[in-house]
Amino acid sequence: MTKRYLVVDDHPIIQSAMKETLLELEANCTVQTAGRLAEAMRILRTEGPVDLVLFDLKLPDAGGVEGLMALRAQHPDSPVAVVSAEMDAPMIVRCLDLGALGFIPKTLPHEAIRSALRLVASGCAYVPPQVLANEPPLRLRTDATVRSSDPRNLGLTERQVDVLKLILRGLPNKLICRQLALAEGTVKVHVSAVLRALGVRNRTQAVIAASRIGLKLND
Repeated sequence: MTKRYLVVDDHPIIQSAMKETLLELEANCTVQTAGRLAEAMRILRTEGPVDLVLFDLKLPDAGGVEGLMALRAQHPDSPVAVVSAEMDAPMIVRCLDLGALGFIPKTLPHEAIRSALRLVASGCAYVPPQVLANEPPLRLRTDATVRSSDPRNLGLTERQVDVLKLILRGLPNKLICRQLALAEGTVKVHVSAVLRALGVRNRTQAVIAASRIGLKLND
């Protein structure tokens, strides 16, 4: 299937650059653009979920994390990566807390932005190096099987890998239940197993961990 991406940014130059980069990374994809949150909401409402939303925090009709919160609340099935000029570590962690798959600073060099876009477009998490540097080392970081980047080598079952994918997309337990047709109690058990395998305590740390060890979540 052709992948669909949505770039939400009110600067035409940024829109164009992101669209061009995505098309370079995947020639057959479809890239739509929106300059306002309301326009992005309309596209997602009328045309359905996309494979990835690239979302700027500073839009004319939604400043800061409020826009991200609204987008995640109304369209949780569309993974979101924030692309922003913000470089404040607490802000980045806040976006991850709200379910962002990653956070790409606009101030990164072009090749670094390209690499980050490649990661998030493939379903992997991306977190800026300065945030990773402030996080304590992972319990499993030196494990040779983890370095292979296959989440199955963490000792997870196939179903737990599915749960991990949805955690990194920012989906809460209730939506994971719906997506995988599982009981909520079963999902809670799988989420606990995933966090334990990654050596983390919560979902935000799971995103950071996945970015640090380069987990590849696509089949």
